[in-house]
Amino acid sequence: MRSSQRTTNDYIILHETGGVAPAINNAQYFNREWRNAGTYSSHVVGDGGDVYQISPDGYVQWGAGSYANARSPVQIELARTNDKATFEKDYKAYVNLARDMAKKYNIPLTLDGAGRGIKSHLWVTENIWGNHQDPYGYLAEYGISKADLAQDLRTGLDDSDDADASKTTPAPGESAPEPDNDNYQSQSGSYTFRNTTKIRNSVGTNGGYTGINYSAGQTVNYDRVYKNVDGYNWLSYISYGGQRRYVAMTNSSQSSNNQSYESTSGTYRFNNTTRIRNGLGTGAAYSGRNYQPGQTVHYDRVYRNVNGYDWLSYLSYSGQRRYVAMTNSGGGQSASTQQNRSGAYTFRNTTRIRNGVGVNAAYTGRNYNAGQTVYYDRIYRNVNGYDWLSYMSYSGQRHYVAMTN
Repeated sequence: MRSSQRTTNDYIILHETGGVAPAINNAQYFNREWRNAGTYSSHVVGDGGDVYQISPDGYVQWGAGSYANARSPVQIELARTNDKATFEKDYKAYVNLARDMAKKYNIPLTLDGAGRGIKSHLWVTENIWGNHQDPYGYLAEYGISKADLAQDLRTGLDDSDDADASKTTPAPGESAPEPDNDNYQSQSGSYTFRNTTKIRNSVGTNGGYTGINYSAGQTVNYDRVYKNVDGYNWLSYISYGGQRRYVAMTNSSQSSNNQSYESTSGTYRFNNTTRIRNGLGTGAAYSGRNYQPGQTVHYDRVYRNVNGYDWLSYLSYSGQRRYVAMTNSGGGQSASTQQNRSGAYTFRNTTRIRNGVGVNAAYTGRNYNAGQTVYYDRIYRNVNGYDWLSYMSYSGQRHYVAMTN
């Protein structure tokens, strides 16, 4: 990691590299020469839609001057190409990565406006400091205007052109479409690697190696899990370039206290005042601090059924591992068994967005289409034959969607 300074979450900054070269060459250059060159961003996009992460997001990068750097958890470089087909894949990945990172850091999906939002390097030049004009000159070479980029950042670019994916949410009693024949679980989440792990083009240790790795500390957002293939469980996801990728879950499943845990990341909102402990279980030392109702923890481990609770664990900002019991009671939940749980879910069918939970709740008139992803913060179990996800829309309304995969 280049810098240990955390940023504030104000801007996502968009760059382009300024010269035609493979994205992986740019990434390797930034990785190797960042100190001498005095510049690096968190991500480089190119080579037909691949994304190379150079530095952990959320920490200062050197791409736009000290003021903007300190306020930008993510800065993205778009590698130049002379091939139109490659550009189209690169541009789609560039836009969707910017959107995903903006959502991760709760940054508005507005381009070059006042206040917080996604910013071009040109906007930084005109409003803060510097003399860079990117990325608009390069985008214009392929017919992409500033207005086009702004629209694409607002709406996203859909990877799916599947004409058969038009079926709406099935009615109760009607069978949802069967998944394809691969033996996987359709399950979304995030996973943080503790070891360098190869990214493969197919499941298993003999699956073709892409030449790219996840490094320790990096996180993958997955939508499939394959159990016990060549001695590993495997995660799968769609890359920003539209290719399906596979990674083995290489983290050890034993903690230092020899208590088994699930290496899974997410967020959890407390309904009750809950003690933060220095170890696992109700007998572990109390840190003297609490989570209050309404506060949220970002965890990377789950321990099941210890002293009558499931427990979450995370690393504090001081680097200490902490533990909290999942104390939300059924009394704070609806009759449909609401769970305060965050994650991402990618639809394989067109699915209606509703204003309430259940198939009889009012339909908003809008859908999620196959290939699109929702970021949720609640799950309702077994309502009208479905599990349901819920989230806050950008307008502040709570919406609900059935898990129809």
